[in-house]
Amino acid sequence: MGTDEPIYRVQDLVRVFSHGPQPVTAVDRVSFEVPAGQRLGIVGESGSGKSTLIRMMAGLRRPSSGDIVFRGQSIVGRRESELAWLRRGVQLVFQDPRSSLDPRMKVADIIAEPLRSKIWKGTQRPDPASRVVDLMARVGLEPADRNRYPHQFSGGQRQRIAIARALAPSPQVLIADEAVSALDVSVRAQVLNLFGELVADQGLTLIFVSHDLSVVRHMCDAVLVMHAGRIVEAGPIEQIYLDPQHSYTRQLIASVPRLRRG
Repeated sequence: MGTDEPIYRVQDLVRVFSHGPQPVTAVDRVSFEVPAGQRLGIVGESGSGKSTLIRMMAGLRRPSSGDIVFRGQSIVGRRESELAWLRRGVQLVFQDPRSSLDPRMKVADIIAEPLRSKIWKGTQRPDPASRVVDLMARVGLEPADRNRYPHQFSGGQRQRIAIARALAPSPQVLIADEAVSALDVSVRAQVLNLFGELVADQGLTLIFVSHDLSVVRHMCDAVLVMHAGRIVEAGPIEQIYLDPQHSYTRQLIASVPRLRRG
């Protein structure tokens, strides 16, 4: 991949759900590029299409039409066995760590899970034990607690476990899907700051999905505003936050609490 090649290129992406009496277009002719190292926010209310979009980008859902190119290669239409490079390169952190972490697994096994999957076939994988210790320390958890279970941790700590698991295979892209919206306000800023520190330290590309434009302003340098499956506004976050051009963007700014920067 050349130095000027975007890490992601999304072209005319469409996803239609045919369940029920009427088809629903969740993503409607969406196109954009993500330069390597960018912190991109995708913002919109529930039902705007943002979660469907990032699941297609992660290869978890197939588009109805259009193309998704990751690191110069299309991911559309490929079998799961052909997507090991995508699974290593792109990792997700979901909204609610209580549902994304298996309660029957010890924390060490949860974090090491990506290191034991088939995505490493034919390539050298990191040592799981040492990687778990390193990652727990990096996300602010005590490595001595690695044999505990998820229910023995607080909500903020569980999300730190989920972040450590996502970082285990050393991805190039981290996708956070409403990753702080289920947390108490008191720990939300701590987890946001952790995301920022990890992305900066490891040179990651961040795709941060949220319904809250003020949180996206805190985390990102560019933003896509989605409404009814379409991108209605896009650009540098400060420009759009301070001078929104679309009425829907202005509505989002007016309806959410502000988060102080810093």
